[in-house]
Amino acid sequence: MLRAQTVAPFRKPDYLSFQTGAMVDRYNSLGIRTYFEYQKEVSGHWQYGISYEHSRHFGFFATDHPDALPTNLSLLSLNGYYKINLLKDRLFWLAGLGIGGVHAYWDTNDKIGATVNASFTLNIKLTKKLYFESSPFIVLLPTNRLYFSTMNTERYNNFFALSLFPFGLKVKL
Repeated sequence: MLRAQTVAPFRKPDYLSFQTGAMVDRYNSLGIRTYFEYQKEVSGHWQYGISYEHSRHFGFFATDHPDALPTNLSLLSLNGYYKINLLKDRLFWLAGLGIGGVHAYWDTNDKIGATVNASFTLNIKLTKKLYFESSPFIVLLPTNRLYFSTMNTERYNNFFALSLFPFGLKVKL
C-alpha cells in the first residue's frame, strides 16, 4: 500500500532586525539610537516591515539652528522595501519607504505628528540566518534612514531626523 506524502507549503521568510548608532534631528539634538523591526518577505524582491525606533538625547549637533532642544524621539512606522541583489542573498541593498508617527519629548513638552521615511540599507550575509546591516555608503553618507514630518514647535517649522553611523544585525526566523 502506497501513501501519498503531504508536502508543507513553502513559507516566505521573516526577519527580526536590531540596529544602533546615532540620530540627529531638526531640533539640533544628537541621540543614541535603538531600532527594532519585524520584516516579512512578500515575494522575491518585495518585503514589508513594522519598525520602532527610539533616540535618547546625548548631546548637540550642528544643524541650521543656533539654539537647540534636547529631544527624545520615538518613531513607529509601517515600511515597504525593494531588495536589490548585488550577490544573490549574500550582499544586497534594501530600498524602502514608510509612513508612521513620531513622538518628540523635550523638557516638559510633548509633540506628536505623522511622518514619512525613506531608507537604504546594506545587508551582508554572515551565516545561514544572520546578516550585518549598515549604511550603504558609510564613507560618503553615513546614514540609512531619513524621517520627515510637518510637525511644528514654537521655534521650528517641520521636523526631520536621520540616522548616523547605523549598524546592526538581522536574524532570519
